[in-house]
Amino acid sequence: MSDAQKASIEILQRELATVLHRNLVPDSKLGTLLSYIGPIDSQGLDHVLGLTQQSTASIGSRNAMKRVCHVLIECLQNVMRHGLTNAKGLTQLYLSIESTPVGFQVHCGNLVNAPTRELLSDKLSQINGMSPEETRKAYIETLCRGEMTEKGGAGLGLLSMAKKATGPIEYSFEKKGAQGELFTMTVTVAH
Repeated sequence: MSDAQKASIEILQRELATVLHRNLVPDSKLGTLLSYIGPIDSQGLDHVLGLTQQSTASIGSRNAMKRVCHVLIECLQNVMRHGLTNAKGLTQLYLSIESTPVGFQVHCGNLVNAPTRELLSDKLSQINGMSPEETRKAYIETLCRGEMTEKGGAGLGLLSMAKKATGPIEYSFEKKGAQGELFTMTVTVAH
């Protein structure tokens, strides 16, 4: 493993440790349900999705579990499309799913480059400024256009997450030197 790859993984490990330690709650229905750090691909997505279904179903309703899984899929697809890849073509990320008093929270972080930061920041800022009705309308219009982006998506993922979210999608970017920028996103879904 190269020094750059090691540095990227260390960045993600520190961020996940921070997320896990700030949300320790002694109540068995609140706290971290799942955490993962490492590469993600379509096969890994299936495994993480299965674990998410099991952990959220034991706490919330079936509908809440479906919403969380939907948001998770969109988060992971976003990482696979926009995240920086290593020499093997894999994208590293950290992920945690928590049960909090305000709902389930899906935390996801990965490294991105500056142009991707600008794209995601602009899109998320625009989406967070929409009302629920405007979000639904934008989703339907984007779906009807049927166009694909240069990254292979239709541009529906973030809109889809916003439709399922309780409140705005929280996000931040933090420069990490030569490794790029750490993009962190938190989506809250009602229990």
